[in-house]
Amino acid sequence: MKTFLPASLVLALGSLLVSAAPPVVTEELPIGFLPLEWVNAALRKTLPPEGRSVLVTPTGPVRITASGEKIDATRQTLEQMQKAPAVVPLEISFATTARRVVQRLPVEPPVVSSGIPVPDRYDPPRIIANGAGGFTVIPSQPRDFRTRNVGPGTVVNPSPTGYQTQNSEVRMTETIPTTSVARRFSASSVPGKPVMLSVVRQVPDPAALRALALKYRAVPEAEPAWATAGTELLVRPELSGSSLVVNITPQIVLPPAVAGQPPRRLPIAACAAGVLIARGAPGNTGLLPKTDPEFYRVFLGAAQAVEDTITALTVSASVQYVGGPPP
Repeated sequence: MKTFLPASLVLALGSLLVSAAPPVVTEELPIGFLPLEWVNAALRKTLPPEGRSVLVTPTGPVRITASGEKIDATRQTLEQMQKAPAVVPLEISFATTARRVVQRLPVEPPVVSSGIPVPDRYDPPRIIANGAGGFTVIPSQPRDFRTRNVGPGTVVNPSPTGYQTQNSEVRMTETIPTTSVARRFSASSVPGKPVMLSVVRQVPDPAALRALALKYRAVPEAEPAWATAGTELLVRPELSGSSLVVNITPQIVLPPAVAGQPPRRLPIAACAAGVLIARGAPGNTGLLPKTDPEFYRVFLGAAQAVEDTITALTVSASVQYVGGPPP
């Protein structure tokens, strides 16, 4: 005997079956510094055949289209992989570059901006004798040129009463050949473990270094004079999930107060910096906070770091996982 269900009941059961299917969503999951083969293995392990994943860029996240449950499982797998043992090779470099010379001259407007080539070096004059007893004089010829750019601008003059006045001026900028002196320090460390990079084993001016330490409150006022001192960088890479931060603290190295003891190390906490490194980025360039040309001249021993120079810090780092992916 056959039993037929009413059509309305069949439709209701069908709608229940459809509503019971988990919804499909799309999310982007960060992969940090994981090798791509590890990421592909995780996707094959956690995603069903109908799930889809697209690598947005080699340096970016993974875009996944699947149920929320599968996406959560994939996220947990990637996070577990990022806890695998790793080594962080890093490179820190300081580059000092000469700044352009700027001269300001007051002038009545309007002034039209223009570029003027100015000879820098000359070939000496030459005298060439000819066969008729005479001679030909070739005057000195310019060889290299610098460029002076002249343009209008304004200068703000503060007054004792707190008001400011604006005067017209001409800004004459002379482009000079720039020199860049880079100092590089390379090391490799385990995430969370500090490594010390020697900058100057013995600074030429310990008194200036002590004054710098007083300025940044790395030592008390009662700190005695220093006969010898060195400088170094304390570098600690921190890997948290998909983020890599390289913490840099400049510090001063002093001989031990008592023979046989380890040397004294005075961190300059005011100049410490944490540099965020992205996957695939060539490096992050900036300055240590609260530093000035005097810091780079004394701490780095960079004699060319004066008021008319620009000194930059560049940090490059990556993460190299040891062994295979965790099970």
